[in-house]
Amino acid sequence: MTRLERLRADLGRLGTDAALVVSAEANRRYLSGFRGDAGILWVTSQDAALITDARFWDQAEQECPDWRLVRLEGQTYGQALAQLTAERGIRVLGFEAAAVTYQTYLGWRRELRGVRLRPLGGVVERLRLVKEPEEVAAIRGAAQAVDQAFRRWLPLVRPGAVERELAAELEHQLRLAGAEGTSFPPIVAGGAHGAQPHAVAADRALEAGELVVVDVGARLDGYCSDMTRTVAVPGAPSTDEARRIFAVVHQALRAGLAVLRPGVRGRDVDAAARGVIEAAGYGACFGHGTGHGVGLEVHEGPGLSWRTPPGVRVPAGAVVTVEPGIYLPGRLGVRLEELVHVGAAGTEILSRAGLGL
Repeated sequence: MTRLERLRADLGRLGTDAALVVSAEANRRYLSGFRGDAGILWVTSQDAALITDARFWDQAEQECPDWRLVRLEGQTYGQALAQLTAERGIRVLGFEAAAVTYQTYLGWRRELRGVRLRPLGGVVERLRLVKEPEEVAAIRGAAQAVDQAFRRWLPLVRPGAVERELAAELEHQLRLAGAEGTSFPPIVAGGAHGAQPHAVAADRALEAGELVVVDVGARLDGYCSDMTRTVAVPGAPSTDEARRIFAVVHQALRAGLAVLRPGVRGRDVDAAARGVIEAAGYGACFGHGTGHGVGLEVHEGPGLSWRTPPGVRVPAGAVVTVEPGIYLPGRLGVRLEELVHVGAAGTEILSRAGLGL
């Protein structure tokens, strides 16, 4: 079945006179191939239309040849939707609640009289959990770009190097490696700054022997990769404490990877990694989830966290991260992250750059 056919099969629960409006950019691209940053999809059991403005008409015709193009000319999206619902006698209109602002919703209520607006969640996202072979190939390519860039960049990590400049050079190396861009701004955080899990690279010079958390991802053909390494700045040797914490995080990473397989509960992967860190006495220093899905977005389902609902399992075909960490405020941070394709025949680690301290 095509992506659109699988979506239509899910629309049955809305009723035969229902339509779905897709506004989220990643979902729009997943279903239609449209790469523009403005537009919405209209999907019924019979219709598939892309509504967008004049900036994207030529692009839409090239990227979405099988979709009906509705050209906005002096009208709002709500007015275009009202015309489509009237043409087909639609009475129930589902929309992605997480992608529609309250202001937009109020406008649609005024313009779509006689139509029931039903907020939905995760309809397209559930389809995206299982990656098709071409999606995995794109993610693998993005991971390979990171590996190549990281290896070229690593010799620049030395005393006196500035975090912000290193982050900029890492992004440059990603481009040279063939990436179309980053999947998020690279994190380069040394010493005590590395204790911030989502640190922003600063005008801070690295010091000899300190640990540096490097979190980086590339984007290729729209798909993301994600990898974290913790490295030591050459010079004075890292402290015994730093080496001990690195070893604990590395062990936690291996524990999470060991239980990762099709059908495993996301929270069980988290428990395996978290248990190692807790047993070492650092449970309070690991505040985020162990992993997440990666695809057209760098953070998507399934979640691998203690907060993940018990019913959420990792399906065969998913691509996820496993990324335990320990953070000691004012002192140091360590995080290690692998990107993994969970195939029916086994797991494949897509991030290949070394993990040595």
